[in-house]
Amino acid sequence: MNIKALLKALRLRKFATGLLLLQLSLTIGLMVNTVILTNSAIEKLNKPLGFDVEQLISVDLLPTSGAYRDTDYYQSITKQDIAKISAMDGVISAAHYNQLPIQRGGWNGNIRAADAPEDTVTPRELRYVPQFYSSKIGLENLGVEIIEGRALTDADDITTDFYTTGKRGEIEQNIILTESLAKAVFPDKSALGELTNNGRVVGIARDFIISPTRQGIDKTFGLFGNFLFSQPDFEQHYIVRVEPGKVAQVQAKLADTILSVQAERDILRVESMPERLKDFYSQDAGLASLFAMLSFLMIVVTVVSSFAHAHFHVTQQRKFIGIRRALGARKKDVMLYVFSENWLLNFGASIIGIATMIGLNIALSQVIEIDKPTVLLYALAVFVVFAAGSLATWLPAYKTTKISPVIATKTL
Repeated sequence: MNIKALLKALRLRKFATGLLLLQLSLTIGLMVNTVILTNSAIEKLNKPLGFDVEQLISVDLLPTSGAYRDTDYYQSITKQDIAKISAMDGVISAAHYNQLPIQRGGWNGNIRAADAPEDTVTPRELRYVPQFYSSKIGLENLGVEIIEGRALTDADDITTDFYTTGKRGEIEQNIILTESLAKAVFPDKSALGELTNNGRVVGIARDFIISPTRQGIDKTFGLFGNFLFSQPDFEQHYIVRVEPGKVAQVQAKLADTILSVQAERDILRVESMPERLKDFYSQDAGLASLFAMLSFLMIVVTVVSSFAHAHFHVTQQRKFIGIRRALGARKKDVMLYVFSENWLLNFGASIIGIATMIGLNIALSQVIEIDKPTVLLYALAVFVVFAAGSLATWLPAYKTTKISPVIATKTL
């Protein structure tokens, strides 16, 4: 096949050829990044988080009664809620929390050793450490074990002291750190028994994913204390630990059970932890779905464009094809000629597609976490584009075999 002749024919249709090259290269870039986004979303949803996600139900509620401004009343209702939820069939345990794992933002603060020099620069990952306040069973309720030291007890509860003094920072509370956080704050020794600016470490918990969107090891950083947060203007959170197979049963009754204790509350959300995780990554899944739809549409457009381009080419080259047939060209030679033009276009698009693929990936990385393209994904996208273009070109190529040499040469 004469490549120079094909290139010359393509140059005669510069505008149409340029548009098709751009479209094919964009299709390659979209397909590669779509697969990356889809795989990433699936991986995030299926990645083990290190706590009993499948057995947990979260409840977000907001008090609406002015009576909740009385701290004693607020705490009394919370304790009644927990007692009534714990008595439900299928419930293993329940606890209150100031915030929940699997969330963006929240109640964060810095943490450092109490004896660290004042001019010590706190590393960035230690400036925004999630601080969780729950009851003594807060970690156990999540299914997280203590690997060193002890769990929190009733004696560690600072609720009364806090609402008496109003200054949590002046109370030397006992706290539990996750393993990775303990090592980050005290890299050269055990954190157990050490004093931090947030309290004394009495236990170290096994790491689990607390902040999934963070990039480094700080996604497992967490501080836990025994404190009943009682502020009526803020959301209140419960987590209920349920027996296997009874999540749906308990979830359906939770709202009514809570409102039966005190009805003047808005139940904002009652969802299983897997549902919460899915909602957390809904943006990632939605973006992957959008790109998948765009990729599908681009493939459809590629098929239509390749067909139109080949059909137009055959129509314009009837005289040339007729001459070739008259000179002895076989049907398969004529078909190969038409296919070769499409393959040449796809080859050019595959080269340009490297730039569009990388450029789109870089653009996406500015707003979301996304993996880098791989050679395998690129090769797969190129194969799909080649296959779609070849399929679309088959009918115009087949029609060229029906051109009669006699009819074609009558135009001379």
